[in-house]
This record gives sequence, C-alpha cells and structure tokens, in this order.
Amino acid sequence: MQYAIIGFVIAVMTGKFFLSQIYNILFDSNMLQENFKGEKIPIGMGLFFIPSLIIFSMFFQLHYNDTGINLILVGCILMAFVGYLDDSTVDKSNKGLKGHIKQLFKNKVTTGMLKALAGFGISLYISLSISNSLQEIIINTLLISLFTNFMNLWDLRPGRATKVFILIAIIGFFLSISYTQYYFALFICLSLIYIKGDLTAKYMLGDTGSNLLGIFLGICFAIDLAFYYKIALVVFLIVMHIFAEKVSFSKIIAKNKLLNKIDMMGR
Repeated sequence: MQYAIIGFVIAVMTGKFFLSQIYNILFDSNMLQENFKGEKIPIGMGLFFIPSLIIFSMFFQLHYNDTGINLILVGCILMAFVGYLDDSTVDKSNKGLKGHIKQLFKNKVTTGMLKALAGFGISLYISLSISNSLQEIIINTLLISLFTNFMNLWDLRPGRATKVFILIAIIGFFLSISYTQYYFALFICLSLIYIKGDLTAKYMLGDTGSNLLGIFLGICFAIDLAFYYKIALVVFLIVMHIFAEKVSFSKIIAKNKLLNKIDMMGR
C-alpha cells in the first residue's frame, strides 16, 4: 500500500510541474487553435495527464500487479497519440461523423476517421484481454469505444468536458470495487489541477485530452461494472451520440438556468 500512496503523491506533484511545461511546449511549437471566441490558444493539453499516469502506474505495479493496469496505461497513451494527430492537422473542416463519412466516400481518410478506427481497434484489443465471453467482448468493445468519443461531445466550451469528466469520475470512484478506484482518485486530482486554465480559456484539452479521458472511463467501467449495467450504459452512450448529431448541447445548456449556471461556473 505504501508504494501506491508514494506513487500517488509523486504523480500529483508531477502533474503540477508538467502543467506549465507542456503549455510552453505547445505554445512554442505553435500548436495553437482558435477557440469559440476566435482566440488562438494551445490545443492538446491532454498530454498533461500522461507523465503522472506513467509514474503512478509504475509505483502501483509494486502494490497490485494486474493486466488492467497496463491496459489503462497503454490505452490512454495510444488514444492520446491518435488524438494529437487530429489536433495537429491543418484541415478542421471535416468535423463530426457525417463529415468523415463523406470524405471516406471520396476515397479520403481523415485524421478523425483514423482516430475512430484506431479507437475501435484499441477498444477491441482491450476487451479481448478482460472479457470471458463473446457477449462481454461485444459490450466491452462498444462501451470503451463509445466512451472514447463521448468526451468529445462536451469539449466545445472552456472547462465543460473537464467538469463532465470529474462528475463521471466521482461516480466511478464510489462505484468502483477494484484498483480502478485509485486511478479515479488520481484523475480527479489531476483534473482539478488542470481545470483552472481550461475554464479561463488559457488552453484546450483537444482530442488529445478528450480521447484520453474518454478511454480511461471506458476501460475502468468495463473492468468494474456488472454485465447488465454495462449494457444500460452502452444504450445511454448510443442515445447521446445520436442526440449530439441532431441537436446542439450548447444551446440546450444555455436555455436551462441550472445547467447554464453549472456550465459558466469558474469562467
């Protein structure tokens, strides 16, 4: 247990140190994108979570050796990398599922489509490693891949995706019956360190961060939840993705006083 606690403390301290360092790296390398106000700010700040995740996983392996630890680590890093490719692309015109499908019919694979294919492949690989039946493989693959893109649906205003993630991670922390509880606690702490600059529109998670946070949630819930709870969650995620293609979450939030107050909190 002492290794896990030491690793946790060092990981959080590492996060505090690397926040400004990664910001400077992205800014100096001109990894900038216009936000909803038209201001150019660093994108891809999801990289911030990776050093802490690596350090914590190293220490945690000394306390609890399980395949799932490596799956969380590798899954998050791979999806962050694929998201970073999407963040760094010049062409931002083909956004959304429809845009990527249109380009596919033109015999052109966008970085967004590559991200979707990679996300599905990584989700399937992870599912094969943690599932005991064909039904579990299917449900776990859907759960992880849908969660991977779920955070993208909220990354439209400063701090919104991070708030949604913190809320879900807190729920996951209390529902957890395994070592994932330690990971939920770590990511909640890191998100609280990160969120101030996100809320003030100093930087953006980008697909780098939203994909990383999304697949993290997907893997943890795939490990923790009972089969029928996973089915219910998959149905919910499918409905939310369909809903997002037809309506604007930003408009719905703006029209609801309570949701708008929560959304604007900290800005």
